[in-house]
Amino acid sequence: MEVKTITCRRILNLGNYESRHLEITANINVLDNPDEKATELIELVERKLKERVDLEIEATDLKDEIKDLKNELRQLEKQKAALTAEEPDPDDIPFKSGEAPSTSDFSDGF
Repeated sequence: MEVKTITCRRILNLGNYESRHLEITANINVLDNPDEKATELIELVERKLKERVDLEIEATDLKDEIKDLKNELRQLEKQKAALTAEEPDPDDIPFKSGEAPSTSDFSDGF
């Protein structure tokens, strides 16, 4: 039997009822050893699948980091707003206008 093409298909379960499929087909020459070429193809599929998964994990990690940084930025903006809020005007005293009371509820000397 003469082998002309070889195919390797790998299905990776991602969880949550999701999976990743990668399939590569290669034509081989008559002089090639089919077992060696099959091994090379399997290694290629595994390497490419791992590269893709690693990129997806890195992207997810970066999205999480961005979300955390946005939350931190919101907190810092709140702190800044609190620190830079206008000081109340000391001349704007919220008492009724008029004279000060002539009697005191405190004992003498106070």
